[in-house]
Amino acid sequence: MTRLLTAMLLLGALLGTAVTPARCEGIEDINLDRSKFFMDHAVFADTGGANRLEVYYKVFNDGLNYVKKGDKYIANYEINVIVLGEHDLQVTGRSVERTYVLDSYELTKSDEGFLINQLVLPIPPGNYQLVCKLIDHNSNDVQTIEGNVVSHPYRLGRDLSDIQFIQEFNAIDPSSPFNKHGLAAVPAVERAIDAEEQKLGFYLEIYAADFLGQQVNLHYEVKAKRAEFNTEKDNPITIDTTVMGIQQFIDLHDLVPGDYSLKVKLEADGETVSEREVRFHIKWSLHSLLRNDFGYAVTQLKYVIQKDERKKLEQTPDSLREQAFEEWWKSKDPTPGTPENEFRDEYYRRIRYSNQYYSTVNREGWQTDRGSIYIRYGAPDDIDNHPFELGSKPYQVWYYFTQRRTFVFEDSRGDGDYQLQYPYDGDWRSRGTLGP
Repeated sequence: MTRLLTAMLLLGALLGTAVTPARCEGIEDINLDRSKFFMDHAVFADTGGANRLEVYYKVFNDGLNYVKKGDKYIANYEINVIVLGEHDLQVTGRSVERTYVLDSYELTKSDEGFLINQLVLPIPPGNYQLVCKLIDHNSNDVQTIEGNVVSHPYRLGRDLSDIQFIQEFNAIDPSSPFNKHGLAAVPAVERAIDAEEQKLGFYLEIYAADFLGQQVNLHYEVKAKRAEFNTEKDNPITIDTTVMGIQQFIDLHDLVPGDYSLKVKLEADGETVSEREVRFHIKWSLHSLLRNDFGYAVTQLKYVIQKDERKKLEQTPDSLREQAFEEWWKSKDPTPGTPENEFRDEYYRRIRYSNQYYSTVNREGWQTDRGSIYIRYGAPDDIDNHPFELGSKPYQVWYYFTQRRTFVFEDSRGDGDYQLQYPYDGDWRSRGTLGP
C-alpha cells in the first residue's frame, strides 16, 4: 500500500494535481485486466429440427468461494441458462450444479487458474436473448451475463455453422465434451487472444451435402477496427461427408492490441455460398505495442511525458526503442530498488479502465474527455449521473472533494461520447466558490 500511495502521489505530481490518498484502497482493489466470469456461445445444426446451442463458461479460481474439507478446498456453484424469445418469454433453459475441487489454499486465490465447461440446449431457428447466471452456493453471490443469440435456419446442403473460438491442444480425450468430429474444440471463452501468442484458433462446421466429392474453398479474412490491417487466406477442402468439422489456427503476427473481426466464406464454383463473421479482441500487451506500433505507445504517454522527452523517444533508432522506453519509465519509478514500477502500473491500469468504460465508436476510452480526467485525477469521489434528464441532454458530474474539483460532461451528440464542459480544469476556485 505504501508503494502504491507513493506511485499515486508521483502520478499526481507529474500531472500537475494532487491525487486523493483516500481513494487508494478502492483503486488497488480494482482488477481491470479481466473479469472473473466469462460466457460465450455458438449454434450448430442438429438432428430433429432444432439447432444445438452450446453455452461456454469460464470462471477464474478467485471468482469462487471455497469450503475446506479435509485437505481439499471445494467450491459449489450453479450455472443457470435461460433463452428468451418474443415478449421475454422463455424458449428453453437449463440449470446444473457442479463442484470444483482444488488442492491448496493458494490455488483458491489464483488469478491465473480457471475452469471451463459448457451446457448444451436445443434451440429452434430465430433471434433470442441469452441470460447466464453463476450462482455461488458457498456465498450466495450471483453474477449475470447477458447476450444475443442468432440461431440460423441452416441449409444442410450448403451452409456454415457459427464460429467458435478455441484454444490450441495437441490431443483430447475422446470422451471430452469438447470433442467434435475428432477435433479438440476447447473454447476460448473470452474471445480474446494474448498479444504475445499471435495465433487465432477457431472451429466451425461445413454443411455441404450438395457438394459431396467436390472441392470447395474456405476463405478467411481478418480486419482491424482501429488500424489499417487486413489479412486473407484460402483453404481448399474436398467434401467427403455431409457434416465436416474444421479446425484452423491463423498466425496474426505484427498486430497491435485492439478489436478485430474474422469473416469466413464458403465458396463453390466461384461464388460465395455462405459466410459468417464474428469479432474478437487481442489483449493489451505493452511489449507487443512497443514492437508493432511504437509511435502509438509514445502517444499514450501524453498525460505524463514532457515535450522534450517525447521528442527524444520519437527520434530513438528502431533497434533501441524498447530499451529507451523502459529507461524512461525507470526514471519515473518511485521504488527503483524493487521489481515493480508502481507508477507505470497505475498509469496503464487507468488507461485500461478508461478503455473498458469510456470507449466510443470513434475513440478509445483513454482519448475521450472522461478518460482523460480519469487518468489525470483518478477515480472521482462521487458521480452524479443524469442519463434521462427532462429538458436537457444526458450529463454527468464528477466530484473530487479533496482536490476541490468538479467536472461536468455532456453527451451533446447523443453518441455516448460525453464532452467536458467549462471550466475544463474543474477547479472550484476558478469559479470563486468553495464547492458546488
